[in-house]
Amino acid sequence: MWTWTLNCPPNQYVSCTDELWNLSIYGNATYTYGNYTYSAGTPTVQYFLNSCNTGYITRTWMVEDNYWVWRSCTQTIYVSSTGTGGPNIVWPEDIEFEGCNPDTNPYHLAPPYNYPTWNDSECAMLGKSYSDMVFTVNSQCKKIMRTWKVLDWCNYTPTSGYGIYTKVQYLIIVSKVPPELVCAPEITGNSFNCKDANVIATPLMIDPSVCGGIFEITNNSPYATSKGNNISGTYPIGTTKVTYTVKYGCNKLKSCVTNVVVKNANKPTPYCIGSLITALMGVDTDNDGKVDNGMVQLWAKDFDKGSKSLCGYGPLKFSFTKDVTKTSRTFTCDDIGTNNVEMWVTDIKGAQSYCIVKVTIQNNGANIPDCHPKPVVPVIPVYSLKGNVSTAADFGLKNSVITLKYKNPMVTYTSKFDTTETLKLDSFINASGYKLYRYITVLTIKEKKDSTVVFVQKTAKTDNTGSYLFDSIAIHDKPILVSAEYNDEVKKGIDGKDVELLTKFLLGEVTFTSYYQYLASDIDENGIIDIRDQNILMEFVTGARQVLPGMHQWYLLNKKATFAKPDDVLKGNLPYEVVLDSISKVQAAVDFVGIKKGNISIDPGSGVQAGVTNRVKFENTEHIKVYPNPFGPALNFDVNAANDEMISIKLFNSNGQQINQYNRQVTKGVNNITLDISHDIYGLMLYQIIMNNTQYSGMLSRIR
Repeated sequence: MWTWTLNCPPNQYVSCTDELWNLSIYGNATYTYGNYTYSAGTPTVQYFLNSCNTGYITRTWMVEDNYWVWRSCTQTIYVSSTGTGGPNIVWPEDIEFEGCNPDTNPYHLAPPYNYPTWNDSECAMLGKSYSDMVFTVNSQCKKIMRTWKVLDWCNYTPTSGYGIYTKVQYLIIVSKVPPELVCAPEITGNSFNCKDANVIATPLMIDPSVCGGIFEITNNSPYATSKGNNISGTYPIGTTKVTYTVKYGCNKLKSCVTNVVVKNANKPTPYCIGSLITALMGVDTDNDGKVDNGMVQLWAKDFDKGSKSLCGYGPLKFSFTKDVTKTSRTFTCDDIGTNNVEMWVTDIKGAQSYCIVKVTIQNNGANIPDCHPKPVVPVIPVYSLKGNVSTAADFGLKNSVITLKYKNPMVTYTSKFDTTETLKLDSFINASGYKLYRYITVLTIKEKKDSTVVFVQKTAKTDNTGSYLFDSIAIHDKPILVSAEYNDEVKKGIDGKDVELLTKFLLGEVTFTSYYQYLASDIDENGIIDIRDQNILMEFVTGARQVLPGMHQWYLLNKKATFAKPDDVLKGNLPYEVVLDSISKVQAAVDFVGIKKGNISIDPGSGVQAGVTNRVKFENTEHIKVYPNPFGPALNFDVNAANDEMISIKLFNSNGQQINQYNRQVTKGVNNITLDISHDIYGLMLYQIIMNNTQYSGMLSRIR
């Protein structure tokens, strides 16, 4: 009798990368009846695979035998991961940004700098994440270490770390704009101990770059008490060249040189005779045999009575002027009488001093004709006016234009004479007693006076230190008006710090204690500081507006002007002019202070900056990082929390109205929080974060 048998293919062990859809390659079931073998047909297939494409597959055949009994068999195909070294990941490349606060969010970066990429794998489920560590070298140089992690969920083993891949991407942020560096050409000091002097130098100050912040300044002076921006110290007699070096960007350097000159102020001590009387000798200058002039020659060293140098800088030289070659002097008839003569003493170091000898010249020779002194010409005093133009932080404003004009016009008169000839009948009696008549010409002269009215004014420019000088002012007894003007690049010194400070003022978070800041904040010059000023300044800083409205870029005011209250500067007339009733021989300096409209934060190191008063505890530190700024649909916060706690993030518009509030739970350490901002919110905003009983805040702007 024939036997009926069902033959099932054996179980298989395959990889998830093998063929899993055409399973016939792993065999098919047959049945045998007697000596003949037949196909068992098509099996029922069931897949028991997880999301990583691993697990098992069953293939079941059902066949009815010759007795009408259903027989079945099952093949199991076991599918596992290959574990052959992980995915092929292309990591983001390092990148360098030039500027101050570029957008480093990978969402806004182009390949190959944005995200890691890889080829799809049937055996893997890959996901990516990153975290940033920001290292700030200075305001112009930052480095971000962006740590990327790619996790293979299908092959990840927490204990061994297998299945997680890490790579660090470096993002360099550098400003390559060099600072404006101006060194004083020379600093002088006087030595009174014959060897050195204590020289006090003004610290070198540098305007902040577009990135803000303070530059690192060093000097190479071997005599300075510090190696920073102040080269004050004890310097020897002579000239010491000192180099300031400023570090900017990422280790870029710029330098300038100042000469520190110490002069020997221990001048030689002159001793000279008190007076000398001598007579002229007659001379024949034209060789005609007759005396026509008188003269006598004297030597400066003959007046010496034991002069000496306290520092031992000999031998000494004697002269009649500072010029050491003028060792002798010839006196003539023009010098008859008493002459005050200077005897100058000069040591080998060039130090000089003098004493005065009364030299009386007499004409005792009767044979010297016309020997008389010349009349004395009176000396007319020279009048001058000087002063300085500087910012509120005492930075000199180079090339400021100073105008000096007389308050009243000068009137000059010119005369014109008209001559008229007329004939007039005249009579006279001659010698014979007859009366005779004749016509004579009569000249009639009429004077016609014309007047000219002229407003006289002079101008001068300030030097590198902001100083100016009007020398030799001829008319000094008339009222004078002095004013100043200055202009520079419109956006210089104005940036987001000014917008932020103005916003805080409008929100009531700070008050201004200096009239400089009130004046700089009135952007539209209407005498009121309001939201319109803030909106205009924001447009100007972001580039939507190229110039500020109004008539002024700089206000140059009388530095001595005061106001009862700081905000009084917005009321009434400003002290642009200094009025002098006249110019005196010793005239006090006329100084001006410059306030740039929009430069509310003034200058680094300014006492005005310190005059801002906070009304709340307000901090901006490395605890909070907000990016990008300006931002788009998403806003990121990196929050470095000291403890596990619930924090509050609030957004306010430019009018101080709260837009939204977000409460987030954070853990100790760095937390990344991403907020999806409503699409109908744009423009300038202020964020506030309350964390660990401390408020952090800053400025943001939303772009369309």
